[in-house]
Amino acid sequence: EPESSGYFEDTTVRHPSYVRSRGGSDWAAETELISSPLEYAHLIINYHKTGHELAYSLQELVLSNFPDMERENGARPRQHPSTAQRCSHIELPPGKVVVQEAPHFFCDTNNLAEMLLENKGRFHREGEQRIPKRGVKILHLVRDPFSMAISNYNYHSQDPTPEGWVKDKTRNICGKKEFFGDTLAELLLPTLVSPGVDFDKPPIVTKEEFDMLYDKCNHLFRAQRGFEDESYYFHLRQLDPSHGIKLSTLQQMVNGGDIFLMANNIIKLNQIRTIQSRVNDINDGGNTMKSKYDKIQILTMSLSDFTLYPRRSTLKYLNFVYGNALSREEKGRIATQYENAYVERVETGDLHITHGNDNEEMLRKALQNDMIGKYLGNIESVVSETLAADEQN
Repeated sequence: EPESSGYFEDTTVRHPSYVRSRGGSDWAAETELISSPLEYAHLIINYHKTGHELAYSLQELVLSNFPDMERENGARPRQHPSTAQRCSHIELPPGKVVVQEAPHFFCDTNNLAEMLLENKGRFHREGEQRIPKRGVKILHLVRDPFSMAISNYNYHSQDPTPEGWVKDKTRNICGKKEFFGDTLAELLLPTLVSPGVDFDKPPIVTKEEFDMLYDKCNHLFRAQRGFEDESYYFHLRQLDPSHGIKLSTLQQMVNGGDIFLMANNIIKLNQIRTIQSRVNDINDGGNTMKSKYDKIQILTMSLSDFTLYPRRSTLKYLNFVYGNALSREEKGRIATQYENAYVERVETGDLHITHGNDNEEMLRKALQNDMIGKYLGNIESVVSETLAADEQN
């Protein structure tokens, strides 16, 4: 029978794992516990300019080196099923690798955990044996928000632009978006105003400050003579870069929302991990104590980890996904292969790879010296703390 998806239920670790036997294609239940990636759903979360191309490369890497795993499409970005749940509903069957861009994690922590652990056990395609769902492993790809904002500006302002929507003259890039009757601010603020697990940290942004960001965006967009009916792209090309970077960052904060959304989701996943750890502490010594990482395992990594240290970072992710299901030597071989392919793409000028830019220092200073810098700095602290905590685990 499928296990319950109840978040606070303890589960024994004595159930068998399903691993491919070396002698054939049958699935065998092993009496010794072996970490099999097929018992977990695998979720890779990314945002605009935090590694879209990287997310799909890692998905393909996992699938190509463990053929019994399968691809699953993520939910439609920036949608949630109802005002009651307020979380993107993502199908997470065991043995599937899902890439999800900018999910909405606006529901409470318990509902989010229930959604992630919802049991979608499936039958293996080569037999009648049901693969249980032991949990979910989440790779959360994040980025320093200043670098994220600068990359966003350089990406959308380039000629030719890679995205046609920026030339749409009917699009108000400073407008207040609504999702099922709630504005983006109304959905984000409960978490961003009280970002700590114990609600003891200062706000990342308040309602009054969010409104000020909307106002600032509208003071930059279509406010100058000759700009009244022009597109977002026209602004990015014609405004002085010190103003263009502010406009594009405001759009990414209050309209596109990915910068604040990244912070929201980091906090939500940290809250799940902290609550889960406390439950484990309470049950310490019990026969049915669930491991701290037995159900919901979260690995937060920065895009810069993969650009600066491609082999080391890939190996870290492979260890997270495969555990002991692949040998140390095999994982090392895969990581080296990925590093070689990455270096080749950089050398050949692949446009999907994020490069540094000569204007980065000037653009960063423009943001730091503006009110926008305060909120990016607050998010930067959340990102840095989470990455440091993951490095210690």
